[in-house]
Amino acid sequence: MRPILRIDTYACQTCSACQARLVCKTRAIVQYERGDLPALDAGRCRGCMICIPACPFGAVQKTPDAKPSPPPSDAPVR
Repeated sequence: MRPILRIDTYACQTCSACQARLVCKTRAIVQYERGDLPALDAGRCRGCMICIPACPFGAVQKTPDAKPSPPPSDAPVR
């Protein structure tokens, strides 16, 4: 699985309360300790991209030509 998003380590200001992490509903953005660079757990990311505008420094970016993963095969079809 190819990640949909990436964290730009040059743009990231390692905020003590990472706003992108706080808005992520699947907890795909992890930050082990305050002040650490956040990381993206590609296995949890669903590609909703709500985290992109949440970062005031533009550190969360869409990976060029990335496509979201299909839903799991056991997910209900609507």
